Amino acid sequence: MAITQHPVTGVPLNVITVKRKYLNLIEAVTAHILRQQGVTFTDIVQFLGTNANRVGEVFRGERHPEAAMIALRLLTR
Repeated sequence: MAITQHPVTGVPLNVITVKRKYLNLIEAVTAHILRQQGVTFTDIVQFLGTNANRVGEVFRGERHPEAAMIALRLLTR
């Protein structure tokens, strides 16, 4: 992740390159794979460029409920 500095305070800031309002199926599958690989919830949210509610919907099966099984199949090939 690229880093820039705030122009007034000089605090290092991560550059946001991807912003998603929702997750499509393959993004939901990716979230499940990252979770299985031990990536933290917060990092998954940041990696996917969305907010915690969208990732939570996926993990709870409210959106793309088939994503967990697809991820499992991909991980166990």
